[in-house]
Amino acid sequence: MGRISLDKPLIKELSELLNTNNLSEISITQGRLSVKVVRNLSSGGTIITQGIDNKILEVEDKDVISAHPGTVKSPMVGTIYLASSPEDKPFISVGQSVKEGDQLFIIEAMKTMNPVKSPYSGVIKQIIIKNETPVEYDEILAVIDIT
Repeated sequence: MGRISLDKPLIKELSELLNTNNLSEISITQGRLSVKVVRNLSSGGTIITQGIDNKILEVEDKDVISAHPGTVKSPMVGTIYLASSPEDKPFISVGQSVKEGDQLFIIEAMKTMNPVKSPYSGVIKQIIIKNETPVEYDEILAVIDIT
């Protein structure tokens, strides 16, 4: 799936609404397109996500996300898979509860399938990466709200 161009004036207006009204998050959905702007209250940074059919496609300001205590990072370089096969449903979805040790992803490296397990118990807040894309070591894959 390709990148969707952002409506930058809309994003700017939503960011200003966040600050003006002291909100933490705003979401807008029009048909299959959704835009969500989240304000990190501790640093004032803004995270912008957008998606089609609730699939997260892009995240900006990853420095703000990496400061989140529930970030899940890639343990290796490889290709990431969100499910065990193309026909299977993904291991996780946004809003799903997970326990420490639950499988989140698979990373293929050198023809070997390596499970990526949850380091925390909590609720999946964001899935940052897309299926079948290359990942680097220590790249942020997902964010979990730790319980």
